[in-house]
Amino acid sequence: MGGSINAGLGRYSFELLTHMIELNPNNQYFVFYNKNNYNSKDLNALKKLGAELVETNIRHYSFGEQLSLPKILNKYDLDLMHFPNFNVPLRYKKPYVVTIHDMVHHKISGHKKSRVWKFYAYQYLIKKAADNAKLIITVTESAKKEIVKYLEVNPEKIVVTYEAPTDQEVVTANIEKVKEKYLLSRPYFLFVGTLERKKNIPMLAKAFDLFLSKYKFDMDLVIAGKVDVHYPEIKDQIMDISHRNRLVLTGYVEDEDQAALYQGAYAFITTSLHEGFGLPGLEAMRYGLPVLASNTEVFNEVYDNGAIYFDPLDPEDIAEHMKLVSQDTQFHAQMQQKSIARVQYFDWTETAKQTLEVYNKAVGKDQTRQTNFEPENE
Repeated sequence: MGGSINAGLGRYSFELLTHMIELNPNNQYFVFYNKNNYNSKDLNALKKLGAELVETNIRHYSFGEQLSLPKILNKYDLDLMHFPNFNVPLRYKKPYVVTIHDMVHHKISGHKKSRVWKFYAYQYLIKKAADNAKLIITVTESAKKEIVKYLEVNPEKIVVTYEAPTDQEVVTANIEKVKEKYLLSRPYFLFVGTLERKKNIPMLAKAFDLFLSKYKFDMDLVIAGKVDVHYPEIKDQIMDISHRNRLVLTGYVEDEDQAALYQGAYAFITTSLHEGFGLPGLEAMRYGLPVLASNTEVFNEVYDNGAIYFDPLDPEDIAEHMKLVSQDTQFHAQMQQKSIARVQYFDWTETAKQTLEVYNKAVGKDQTRQTNFEPENE
């Protein structure tokens, strides 16, 4: 569980759990995790905080999750279960809350036509998860509107709790070490995230190619994230540009390296077409990076006036905004200050406090005896 090894859902699970336990250690927390896919550092931290760890051999989005997981959960007579993603076992009948981060698969299907049955299974599961939950948590008002639209859920059943960046201190010496590791000798734009369809990264590469050709800046583009196993061709599409020698595809990076990449970057950029929240951009703001982002409802809500917005389907517009932040040092400094100011609005302790309130409301009492959490991997 947890950490960048499992991307956003794992980090959400870990940060939420640690802060909830610190706020209310009197609750009893059970943490179910897949023994073949977890972050030992995160699990050890949870154990030290008093969480009870339950090892399972069940993969997410599997038949085992649907058939075997309910039997395991029922052994613990839980007052409340929190599923941090939509893949709730249909056979689990005790009270639960579920976090639905976004409705991206309703808008941009992540499944190839040959596996369209997975999309229909997803539609069925997420609808059942929403209908049967005591309450639904989501991460932005924009996501809430889409849940209401696509799943026909009563908006009063949905609670919005913002995510927040992770505290990760990195000494300056590590920045140069990581730059050397990835052969970074020039100023660079940074993208962080899985190489999946909704991220629109081939368009980012195309716009970067245009930026270099048209405006003659001596810069690199670092794309830090693992390949989407369902769409490995995206990596080839990214590399299909004239200035491919200015691209740095790191693959999976450890948390410490990722933090150093943020600190060493000139600016952060995302051309994503759809997100539930957009945490990497907020993490970049914590390091004082100017943020360039797609002009979407979610990014406007989360980043507000702390980011520079462009049309994610127009490479000319993206390239022009890259030029704007690169050529004007005063503007670059102004956007750094706006980033630092904006990120102050987000805090995991507040998110944890709001989540505990959801738990209490879901069970209908002021304090819960047992609170269970199944860490999710992505």
